Amino acid sequence: MMHPFIPLGRGHLKAENMNVRLGERPHRAVMAYLDVPQAGGAPPRIVPLQDEVLIGRECTQDLQAPTRRDPAVLQAWQEVAGRGQTAMQADAAALAAQEQFVGIAEHTVSRQHARIRRRGTTYLIEDLHSVNGTFVSGERLPPGTLHPLRDGDELGLSNVLLVFHSLLPQSQEPPPALITGSLDATRFTRQDALPGKPSVSATAKASATQLQGTVRKLHAMAQVGIALGAVTDRATLIEKIMKFIFELFPLADRAFILFLKPQDGGRVGKSGTGGSAALPLVPLVPDAACRRDGAPIDPGTIRLSRTIAREVLENRQAILSVDTLADRHYAQQESIVAQTIRSVMCVPLLLEDECLGLIQVDTASDPDAFQEQDLEMLTGVCAEAAVTLKNFQLYSDIERLLDGFVRASVQAIEERDPVTAGHSFRVADYVGRLAQAVDRADSGALRDVAFSRDQLREIRYAALLHDFGKVGVREHVLRKEKKLHHAELRLLELRFEAARAGIACQAYRQLVEDHALQALGHADFCGRKHRIEAVLEEEFLRLETFLASVRTANEPAISHAACGATCGLDGLRDYRYPAGGVQPAMLPLLEPFEFSALNVSKGCLTPDERRQIESHVADSYAFLILIPWTRDLAGVPAIAHGHHEKLDGSGYPRGLRGPEISMQTRMLTICDIFDALTASDRPYKKAVPLEEALDLMRGECTAGHIDPVLFEVFAQSHAWSAAGSAAGGAA
Repeated sequence: MMHPFIPLGRGHLKAENMNVRLGERPHRAVMAYLDVPQAGGAPPRIVPLQDEVLIGRECTQDLQAPTRRDPAVLQAWQEVAGRGQTAMQADAAALAAQEQFVGIAEHTVSRQHARIRRRGTTYLIEDLHSVNGTFVSGERLPPGTLHPLRDGDELGLSNVLLVFHSLLPQSQEPPPALITGSLDATRFTRQDALPGKPSVSATAKASATQLQGTVRKLHAMAQVGIALGAVTDRATLIEKIMKFIFELFPLADRAFILFLKPQDGGRVGKSGTGGSAALPLVPLVPDAACRRDGAPIDPGTIRLSRTIAREVLENRQAILSVDTLADRHYAQQESIVAQTIRSVMCVPLLLEDECLGLIQVDTASDPDAFQEQDLEMLTGVCAEAAVTLKNFQLYSDIERLLDGFVRASVQAIEERDPVTAGHSFRVADYVGRLAQAVDRADSGALRDVAFSRDQLREIRYAALLHDFGKVGVREHVLRKEKKLHHAELRLLELRFEAARAGIACQAYRQLVEDHALQALGHADFCGRKHRIEAVLEEEFLRLETFLASVRTANEPAISHAACGATCGLDGLRDYRYPAGGVQPAMLPLLEPFEFSALNVSKGCLTPDERRQIESHVADSYAFLILIPWTRDLAGVPAIAHGHHEKLDGSGYPRGLRGPEISMQTRMLTICDIFDALTASDRPYKKAVPLEEALDLMRGECTAGHIDPVLFEVFAQSHAWSAAGSAAGGAA
């Protein structure tokens, strides 16, 4: 039965007037209608339905302003109002210019209560999150879901009852599920909700199909758990997740993994829990994206629906939409249309109350590619993956913490000796490049040598911490610039002045005593005086020569050959000078410890001071073994312990020989010696030019102290230079 009027509110507008005057819209065929009972004084009526209709409370003054903002709608309102209709009727007609609207004059009905729309031969109703709910045949509809309608269904809107009648032929098959299904993803992350073995009673009640689905899901989850638990790096984990997705969902075309990039350390919390309902959606960073055939997808081209993302991230909902192009929620999303997504599953990566990101699986061909059991399975996979990803994230945090601690410790130690600051960091850079060059070597004894990522980290930490034991070396020894400390040299110079004064005093005392005993005449006195002065001048010149020899000998040498002879100190060793007084004592000009220090043939340290410095190796090892290193870093103490060992056994502290010294330690030794030679000018030595340093190190190879094969790789790859090392690798 057709009614000639479309009743809106309490007035009646002729259908032909609506078609002509409100935008001249063509008349569309009526496919169904609603029986609307008497409400709020309005008579019963029949409302024809076309493709879509909005049902809500009859328009009041609070709807006029927003409705009339659109110029086209304002024109429609003015036309109706100009014919003498009431403001409410004009508003209703204006709203109908945008879409078909059924107004019910009942205060318990929400302003936008429900929506009915047609899909093919089926009408579906959706509750628009109304206050008092929408009921179909006595059953309340979940808000946001679409429910198929059949001829004769009773629709309850609050306390208003409507009857739906369809004029379309009814399909014998149940209507397809159009809407986005969802489930609470947090239940997969709770301890009390983990999947377990079904009870006997549950098994008895379940159908064969349900049991098969459960077994399949449990088997898949077990396989995922086993595989992800064995992964040792993040890249492999992402690759395995992608592989499992395409194995579990044969109809999936694409898969994306996106991670949250927290802002100011914030988290995305669940709406309504005080988490982030008022916060903007944090950026999503694509981590992996590929197609079923393995073809990668440029992360820059990924366009994710913000509607889906917010629902997934903020509300912790796993989303399933089986036909996004027909779904009102997503059909207008530019990202959905642009990527021709027909069916999509989007699931958050949850770990307790923290959301790490999301995984989206979609297809562009089949609108019914995924079912609810697929959504549950993907949610379980995401729960497993989130735990593993969080473990990797925590492991990465621990790595950064350890690296920061090591760097801070090294910097604190090197600040005790500013002139050597940066040594450990440079050695770590050199040994890292040398290890990469050794990896690239394809001939000789190094052909089969390859360092893993963990081994490279191990070598780097050993290089950074190889001198940590210097924290126990006394500062005046650690900072010693010359063979004699500054105060010791100054005392020696004062002793030379005292010697001059003592020698002169003794000579003139002897002249006075001779004059008193012999009553020397003027001529004899003057003659003796001139002879004494000549002797004194000669002796003073000798002392000047001795002092110059001391100053020369005080300069450290970088090698035994550079020092040469003892610079004439043997004559000074037995030199005595008279102290002042009536009975002057003869004192040594050079103390034994000073003579020993000045005769050091290499460097500036005395044997005792050298023992103190050399003790830093044992102290470093004693410190490093106290750290509970993980298995992949367990070799750090041993590598650092041997960096002063020599292949011929003449090194320290243990006197190890060739095969007893690991390759990592040999590499560290080469880099340590190179930096000690070429580092910038220091008070106790000048920087050695590059070619001279390499020649000195070749001499060490000839002497059997360092590994000649590794040294040649070091020299050829220019491991001391980042640019040179890269160029050597390219060659």
